[in-house]
Amino acid sequence: MNQDLDHIVRGNNSGGPKALHLDRLLLLATVVLALGGLTSRAQTTDQHKSKIPVIDKLPTAAGVQAFTGSVKSLDLKGSVLEVTGARDGTDEYFPFKKSVRVSMANGKYATLDNVKLGWNVLLYYQEKDNGPSIKEIVLLGPPKPPKPAAAPAAQKSPSVPPPS
Repeated sequence: MNQDLDHIVRGNNSGGPKALHLDRLLLLATVVLALGGLTSRAQTTDQHKSKIPVIDKLPTAAGVQAFTGSVKSLDLKGSVLEVTGARDGTDEYFPFKKSVRVSMANGKYATLDNVKLGWNVLLYYQEKDNGPSIKEIVLLGPPKPPKPAAAPAAQKSPSVPPPS
């Protein structure tokens, strides 16, 4: 009877050393899985370090839109940029602040002095009550020179069969 009381007081440890061994294996498996999850997260963050300059810099504010075209005029005194749209060729006017962010396509910073007539630009702007307001100007590069018109191919005269 003392043995029964002894099991109740100490707990039912009928498994002996095998139960202790299984507990250690379970603990070891949990630690291995946890460490495996941490290393896969570390690899994921390392892979994200390669960035594409323009895409990674997309503004995240609500209502921000993009416009692509070539610079038609730049009025630094009036703080207005006129851009001819790349899609439909219409001219759009964009007011900006003197402190507007200007960058190159490779991500390097630039200034408003780098904005040249005819250059291709990508504008990030936000529509407000008083019209669009530029948030960032990305300089894509100078205009591509027009391809020379191909010379018309010499017209072949119809071949006349030789007289027989």
